[in-house]
Amino acid sequence: MKRWKKWITTLVLGTSLVTLPVGMAAAASAVETVLYGAAAAALIKQQLVKMDTQMQPQMLAQTQAKTGVADNYEYEQRLDRIADNLVRTGMIKRNYDVYANPSKDLNAFETVGGVISVNQGMMDTLNDDELAFTLCHEMQHGERHHAINGVMKSIGVSVAVDLAFGGHAEMLDVLLGGIVINYIDNEMVTMNQEKEADAYGFEVMKNTPYNVGGAPSSMQFVYEKYGDLYQEGFKRVISPNNHPQMTKRIEKLGRRMTRWSGNHVQVGGDMVYVNAQPVVSPAPYGDYSRRRRAFLVAGNLSRVTHTIYGEAQDDKKIRTTPVASGKVKGMDLTGNDWQILQNGNEISVQGQHIMDCAPGDDGAAIVHNLNQALRAKPAMLSDKEIQKLDKKWKSQYGYKAPAKKDKARTEKTEGHS
Repeated sequence: MKRWKKWITTLVLGTSLVTLPVGMAAAASAVETVLYGAAAAALIKQQLVKMDTQMQPQMLAQTQAKTGVADNYEYEQRLDRIADNLVRTGMIKRNYDVYANPSKDLNAFETVGGVISVNQGMMDTLNDDELAFTLCHEMQHGERHHAINGVMKSIGVSVAVDLAFGGHAEMLDVLLGGIVINYIDNEMVTMNQEKEADAYGFEVMKNTPYNVGGAPSSMQFVYEKYGDLYQEGFKRVISPNNHPQMTKRIEKLGRRMTRWSGNHVQVGGDMVYVNAQPVVSPAPYGDYSRRRRAFLVAGNLSRVTHTIYGEAQDDKKIRTTPVASGKVKGMDLTGNDWQILQNGNEISVQGQHIMDCAPGDDGAAIVHNLNQALRAKPAMLSDKEIQKLDKKWKSQYGYKAPAKKDKARTEKTEGHS
């Protein structure tokens, strides 16, 4: 077996998976060695698929034993309620076990068996709209079986051979289970898988009652705590990037929100724009920065313009024709009959909640700006203008590295996948 392991670790597994007899001779050519490793990988993947689809209770128990479970009934109820709303879209095809763990870091993960765990740190700091996108994202990892691929990537070929053909077939579930649980601490999710989960997660999000602005705002909050979570230069060689640059993820999610609005609503820096007119730069409030609140306000405004105009086909063309000509829900569009109201601290448009004014927000000015912007000629800022505003915001208010004493804790947390 040592001879086999030496051969296997020096070869690249570049062939398709081939099923070979388990009782192969221990001595063989290099080509046979590659085929032997391929057969081992095929058997491991087959077993992982079984664990993913048929052993959910066992995987849930093992995962909870690893992470612990937050003793909080409200967390449980909140996660169940949000998950149920996502399932109602009809876009979630498998069952998930969702629970909160007691870690205070900002993280969440999905693993083999359709198990999703959200850290207490996320439960305590994200609102329901932001948490809904977190679950949308993690469920898309599950829908596309990313965890299986990640575990396969993390298992060396020689380890796969030892597992598959080590003479302990009855122990394979136990051995693989241990590897899967260890995978939680050392995720091997690729950058493309993260991009897929963001993209398809947003597709689910926009079919729910939740504020689509919760997608970029959730990532914005993680960025404000941990930065881009992205290595540059030589560090990238030592520690390859599995997650896309956080600011790029925020930018792409912001664009998806804008497209959903019919390209009428944008966020540049910490300012919300409607038809290229500045509407509001919300005051910071608690854990909510101006920019984080701006995404949430923009998401609510996007629902208003989406209801009227529908979603734009691309990032450039603005939707100007209403989905129903003449009137939309009793609104005479030809007369610009916008119902923009302030009731106490709440501002609404067409009965849709837009924002609750916090100390520092000028409600009267926001209502005035909305009246001007919604009645303006349809327009949007260019990508270059938005990027310039984002760059200016980042230079003034962007992530600042923590003190050395906090560096180890920050590096340990890789952001929610």
